[in-house]
Amino acid sequence: MKRRAARTGKGWLDKKFADLHFRQGFEEEAQKLAIGEQLSRLRQQAGLTQAEVAKRIGSTASAISRYENAEYDRYELRTIQKIVRACGGHLDITMAPGPNTHRAA
Repeated sequence: MKRRAARTGKGWLDKKFADLHFRQGFEEEAQKLAIGEQLSRLRQQAGLTQAEVAKRIGSTASAISRYENAEYDRYELRTIQKIVRACGGHLDITMAPGPNTHRAA
């Protein structure tokens, strides 16, 4: 069995991340995926169906499904809070400055 030699230098992904536009788009998509995945996991850990969560917050199962979908990008903070509370969880939002952040005087 032949062993492949380890590659040195920048890989394809490293080169893509060097492009600010690509990196920002990637990070936005990763955040959407994380929100939907966390909502789905929280609901499942609470032992609830989408319909049960919807009933608790006065919404529809299809709306809960949209919020759990990685393609969805029209989240409303108030709705996320309702979903999280209906599942017995709590919401924490963290913000951090970027690497090129300049402080105002």
